[in-house]
Amino acid sequence: MTAAAIVIVLVSALAHAGWNLFGKKVSPSGAFFWHSTLWGVLLTVPVLVYQHRLLSQLDSGVWWLVVLTGFFQATYLSCLAAAYRHGELSVVYPLARSSPLLILLVGALFLGTANAITGAAVAGIVLIVAGCVILPMQKFRDFRLANYRNLATLFALLAAASTAGYSIVDDKATAQMRGLLAGQSLDAEVALVFVILQAWSALAWLSVGLLLQKTERRLLRELVSKWRSTMAAGVLILGTYALVVWAMAYADDVSYVVAFRQISIPISVALGWYFLGETIHAPKILGVLTILVGLLLVVLG
Repeated sequence: MTAAAIVIVLVSALAHAGWNLFGKKVSPSGAFFWHSTLWGVLLTVPVLVYQHRLLSQLDSGVWWLVVLTGFFQATYLSCLAAAYRHGELSVVYPLARSSPLLILLVGALFLGTANAITGAAVAGIVLIVAGCVILPMQKFRDFRLANYRNLATLFALLAAASTAGYSIVDDKATAQMRGLLAGQSLDAEVALVFVILQAWSALAWLSVGLLLQKTERRLLRELVSKWRSTMAAGVLILGTYALVVWAMAYADDVSYVVAFRQISIPISVALGWYFLGETIHAPKILGVLTILVGLLLVVLG
């Protein structure tokens, strides 16, 4: 990873942990993320109008990838909301954010791109995931499979699979866009436009899901009065991921960016403790330290 990618992802990680705090503190529901995504879409309409020439040059392959990434994003947000309803921020968030690393690493092996990932980075990825397995425990003797067999873990892992899905799709889509627009647009412009299109697609998929859930439709109405929180979360969600997609242009493999994003995990643990009063146990401390060592190895890699 270049220095530019590291700085971009650092800023993104701080914002990402912030909007997850919003989601847990205000209303961990699909309706909350629907409102947040809607704000992201509405506030960025002027950007799409300004970039209409860029949009006109996209081929059907890119548009199909936009549809696919929207599905993965909507699934991620829905599963993350469900996980937050059943578990703590400092437990759910690390599981949801770290598990995609193993999926991407295995995917790189099958796709033949693993030669772009160094041994140090692989070791760092393994440590990050190990730290996230340790982190949810109350006590070290609690390390039993039974403690992970719950709805919070299930939904967190489903959210993780969705993260891996949209990370792969987005890397491919933006690479195609940069190829189509070579010399016409900056990498940052491509990243921003693509993430806005992803938000439109995700909003459509979320709307379909909410139509099938009576409870979520009721929450949609109730959350209108909390527009400040949903708008703040929407801006953070879109801005955060635009930075991540931008950083992908400066990394040899998407796994580097996804791995280094996990610096948001220690940040989320600190936020959960400070703002939500969540307890800090010894395993959480060890887990965070293990994650930080893994992050250092990824950067060195």
